[in-house]
Amino acid sequence: MSKKFLGLIVVSLAMLACGILVPSTPAQPGVETVVAATFQALTPAAPPTQTPVNGTLVAVNNISFVIPTGIGSGAQVETIEAVPPSDNMPWWEIAPTYNKYHIQGYAIAGTFHTATIYVYPVNEYIQVNGDMAELFDSLKAIIAGQPLPENLPFLPAFNAAQMFHSNEQILAFQSGKGIRYLTQYGQAPYPVNNNALFYTFQGLTDDGAYYVAAVLPINAAFLSADGNPDTPLPADGVPFDWENFENMDQHFELVKQKLNATAPSAFNPTLTNLDALIQSIQVTGTN
Repeated sequence: MSKKFLGLIVVSLAMLACGILVPSTPAQPGVETVVAATFQALTPAAPPTQTPVNGTLVAVNNISFVIPTGIGSGAQVETIEAVPPSDNMPWWEIAPTYNKYHIQGYAIAGTFHTATIYVYPVNEYIQVNGDMAELFDSLKAIIAGQPLPENLPFLPAFNAAQMFHSNEQILAFQSGKGIRYLTQYGQAPYPVNNNALFYTFQGLTDDGAYYVAAVLPINAAFLSADGNPDTPLPADGVPFDWENFENMDQHFELVKQKLNATAPSAFNPTLTNLDALIQSIQVTGTN
């Protein structure tokens, strides 16, 4: 059995039916709606280059990006206040002040995760949570061309395990580089499904000052709608052995192979459009 799930299987199976992760309640202060404008998409500053694409420009604080047509209609910014370390504070909640950009009118709705872009100040993060330095160093190594680790760097921090990753690709955005991949998180083993699967980007600005992350739900036609054992699986889906969790790695590996073999245009939203959103991101200066 994969080491990343040791100690997790004791979680009640009832959690599997209700979504596994427990989402936090968004902080209310600092929320403002970004007024979006039609815009001809930016061209990435570094390879891979892209043909300009029609979309919606979002520009607020120290970030701008283009949401391709069909992905969303705008964004809402939310400032999350710093959470300093304390005796009773779990490590995944300790963070500096940072901004979240919620994509409005996203292409798919009702998924466990919501479409969001995050911008974290790196030095401030390390100051309040020194354990994150290892995550930042891991991402730097990947960007530099080092072999991928078993678990890829990921923010925001979840109290859950990275079940697998697929469709990995280094992407350049307007002010930095990073890696995009598909993944699913959970506190216990359960099938890869369209309710929980998401596209993520994890990147650093060229000056190392900001960490840019994105969580964007994505669907593939061969996956179960929600991973529930009572939900019918598509004919070309990958079965999950609910009676023998020791076989779960085979499920994840087969799903990974099918996801890697799926054409970028066959996903909903398409990988091409999600990559275009990421490649348009520009982060400058301070808030």
